[in-house]
Amino acid sequence: MRCPHCHSIRTTERSDRTTHDYRRFRCLECGRGFNERTGSVLNRLQLPSDVVFLIVLWRLRFKLSLRGLAEILLLRGLVFLHETVHDWETKLASLLPDTLRQRRRARCVVGGLFGDRLTAGHQAGRLCLSILCVPA
Repeated sequence: MRCPHCHSIRTTERSDRTTHDYRRFRCLECGRGFNERTGSVLNRLQLPSDVVFLIVLWRLRFKLSLRGLAEILLLRGLVFLHETVHDWETKLASLLPDTLRQRRRARCVVGGLFGDRLTAGHQAGRLCLSILCVPA
């Protein structure tokens, strides 16, 4: 993995992990430590990336109110303010259209029989958005 500070490829993976189980690295050039989320919009979040993306996707897909979504997740044991959901939405919603456009160009549709479903998850240690083609 490249160092986000000096862009060197001479890095080593450390044996320990962050509290959210992200891999940690050390740059051999500048000596600075970093993890998988350093330098991204997801840096310094106190929840795992997949949970934050799931919350934003629920907000956009089901058109839930900010307060309503915070109340739903309070029932599941996640405590945060509705303003936090708004902050996540402003950071992450701008990433979704570019990802969707890239995926749609590569998508194969036969006779319009397939629809899209947006999913978020980890692949090779990175947070990825993907669209699944499913029967409509």
